[in-house]
Amino acid sequence: MTKADEIVPVGDQGALTRLLRWLERRADVWQSQCDRHYPVLLAMISTLYFSTTSLLAMRKPMWNDELFTYFIVQATTPASIWDALYTGADQNPYPFYLLTRLSLAVFGVSEWALRFPEMVGVWMAAVCLFHLVKSRSSALYGFAAMMCLLVTNAQFYSYEARPYGLVLGFAAMAWGCWAVAAEGRGRPWSLIGVWGSLSAAVGSHYYAVFVFVPIGIAECVRLYHNRRPDWSLWAAIVGGLLPLAFLWPLIQQARGYSRGFWATPSWKGIPDTYSTLLMPAPLLFMLLLISAGLVAYLQQGGSARSPAPALPAIPDHEWVAALAFAALPVIGVAVTLCTTGAFTPRYVLPTVLGISALVALTLFRLCNGRALLGVVGVAIAAVGFVMLTVRALPYTAASAVGPVAEFLTVSTTDELPIVVSDPHNFMMLAHYAPRDLSSRLVYLADPEASLRHMGHDTMDRGLVDLNPWFRMNVKESREFQQSCGRFVLYVHGGFLGGPLANGLSVPDFNWLLSDLILREWHLELLRRKENHLLFLVTRVPDEGQKVRRMVQP
Repeated sequence: MTKADEIVPVGDQGALTRLLRWLERRADVWQSQCDRHYPVLLAMISTLYFSTTSLLAMRKPMWNDELFTYFIVQATTPASIWDALYTGADQNPYPFYLLTRLSLAVFGVSEWALRFPEMVGVWMAAVCLFHLVKSRSSALYGFAAMMCLLVTNAQFYSYEARPYGLVLGFAAMAWGCWAVAAEGRGRPWSLIGVWGSLSAAVGSHYYAVFVFVPIGIAECVRLYHNRRPDWSLWAAIVGGLLPLAFLWPLIQQARGYSRGFWATPSWKGIPDTYSTLLMPAPLLFMLLLISAGLVAYLQQGGSARSPAPALPAIPDHEWVAALAFAALPVIGVAVTLCTTGAFTPRYVLPTVLGISALVALTLFRLCNGRALLGVVGVAIAAVGFVMLTVRALPYTAASAVGPVAEFLTVSTTDELPIVVSDPHNFMMLAHYAPRDLSSRLVYLADPEASLRHMGHDTMDRGLVDLNPWFRMNVKESREFQQSCGRFVLYVHGGFLGGPLANGLSVPDFNWLLSDLILREWHLELLRRKENHLLFLVTRVPDEGQKVRRMVQP
């Protein structure tokens, strides 16, 4: 230990500062190993990621939105997929379904195969973010950014059979290729990468057009500094919009669903969007902030270390790109308020790229490139990733649907139809319940009643329009009520598949119970188990008679 490394104890800080200096030396060794062996470490983290995510992808039951993907991709022909999307009921681009169909063709029909493209997409985002941050700091802080990403809501969408994980991966690739092209390295391949990744992003989800905004803003900053446009790079960026011309007929049909959409934008929803996208990462960031403060405080008690080496410069346009990605919720709300009127947090999932990069790069700059906080960040994020995985494991198909199927079977001895009051749980039960039970399940669709009671109608409209592809027992509510004078109604006060990443709750989609009461049906509570309710519903003979509700304890 050199003289410069010795600690001069100040009061009670002596033991802590000696511990801090020892930890710093160990962290320096670990940072050196990361820089030297980062491909091996990257392979190890990737193996851990695919192992844990595959486990969740195999065990988690498909919920409503994923079942939309499942049934559409299994249409008889690719042309039939186009026909299903032309109804406007599922507002995702055609290439997304072709890619998912290819995955099923290669790996067989299973929950894992259906979710495999998104699994790769989030992994691709993590790897691209690692290289992006590594090029401006060190491999250790690249791993910190990578692990920060995996403890945001990106982790949930890595095993969700919807296109948001793919958009995240292509957004990170576009950002990385743009940064390389802006430096003048690797052309024309970096330009092809910008064009190809942006095209793939909008080919996965229409709202991926938001990815163009941060890159476009950052390129405008380059234009201001350079005093001349980079025409080839602008051509690659704008060229990424070309798939929308091919998909325009589907976009026009999907716009019909924006009126009465279940999720609408509002300025007051911006904090909720950040909360939804980042949880539980804010806890990680808080711990990192506390650690940074503690390290800075304890360092006051020791002699100054040898000067840190000069840090790599980060161009202004790259800071602007990261900040603009982090500001996507504000941008998304502002744009959708003026255009589509439909917005939900997952539409701006690439926000987590900007925040993860900013956290890692800011820590690196504040600590003058020292390794300790990078090690702390990687360790905390790794623990958080394992905890998220363990937390998600209980939500298996058996635990989610099995007890409900048993509850319905035991409670209904005759062959009356069982009406499930909300579309999410109906889709899951109809797909996973035993055939003798699922054949009795019915969903009553009524877009007008849904709009009247809840202010949106897209779920009911979608089930009606796509029923030829779904082949589920979806009935028009008025016709069913006129022809059937007696049935069983199942109401559940939650979501069978466990917590949803977007904060939805099933009562947000449950209008039928209120509608039956207003129409003076007789509801008798047959059985209750926790928040599972089963009613016997019969038509009141005297239409002027008030609704009677007999509640049995």
